[in-house]
Amino acid sequence: MEFMVESRSPKIRKFFEAILPSMIEQLNLQNSRKLLMVKVDKIDTQGVTIPMDSIDTYLVVVNKQNITQMGITLAHEMVHVKQMAKGILKSHAKGNVWNGKLYTKKTKYLDQPWEQDAFAKQELVFRRAII
Repeated sequence: MEFMVESRSPKIRKFFEAILPSMIEQLNLQNSRKLLMVKVDKIDTQGVTIPMDSIDTYLVVVNKQNITQMGITLAHEMVHVKQMAKGILKSHAKGNVWNGKLYTKKTKYLDQPWEQDAFAKQELVFRRAII
């Protein structure tokens, strides 16, 4: 998986460029043909992953905050990239489909299985990437 990082801060860009290869390998995404675009910006949430199927790209946006929290957020969003790349998580007009089961937009955030999976893995993925 090829990636690009966009940040106004050279320090943050270099940090993400240093840890992304490990995250990609840990999540077994090396052979993915999709492009990963990571952007650091001021947003209303910690992070978001948007599949851009028309251009074979995943866009990950991470909120600008302290660098450790940004790394953990990146790891969380990379778990979502894996979920989407492997077809476990799919977008649907009524919500999201996880392992073939539709979860409507009414499902509470922490009850969403894809979020539970990402929260369970984010710390380990991040720590392994910075070692």
